[in-house]
Amino acid sequence: MTKKETSFISKGNIVIGLDASSKEDAITKLAAVMEENGIVSDATKFKDDVLYRESLTTTGIGNNIAIPHGKSETVNVASLVFAKTTKPLEWNSLDGSKVSIIFLMAARDKDSGKEHLKMLATVAGKLMDDDFVAQIKAENDPDKLVNIFKKLED
Repeated sequence: MTKKETSFISKGNIVIGLDASSKEDAITKLAAVMEENGIVSDATKFKDDVLYRESLTTTGIGNNIAIPHGKSETVNVASLVFAKTTKPLEWNSLDGSKVSIIFLMAARDKDSGKEHLKMLATVAGKLMDDDFVAQIKAENDPDKLVNIFKKLED
């Protein structure tokens, strides 16, 4: 059984130096990247869906990392955008830490939940690996980051 390459992590979906003033600003800017990349058809509607999800419970998982996500009718293809911020953002994280690493996930509304859960499980699993977290925190080259993500799938 061969492990399928994760198609939702690509160089075009990596944003280094995201200049955002708040959680909402970060999600707005990353939703715009998703719209530019064809992942979502309407960045504003997708952002609203993600912020609704944020209102239910925080996606700041601790260790300066957040995994905001949303299921939306505007999503063309399940995907994610990885971002590193220029300054830490308040996110109401579980451990009280500010967020500087964001994995914004998009799942199709009509999906039964499998794509969304698979993406979430893949990312969450990787974030349990201290070496992986140290690597993504230290690396700012999008090509090298893609390789870091892909290496963990072998």
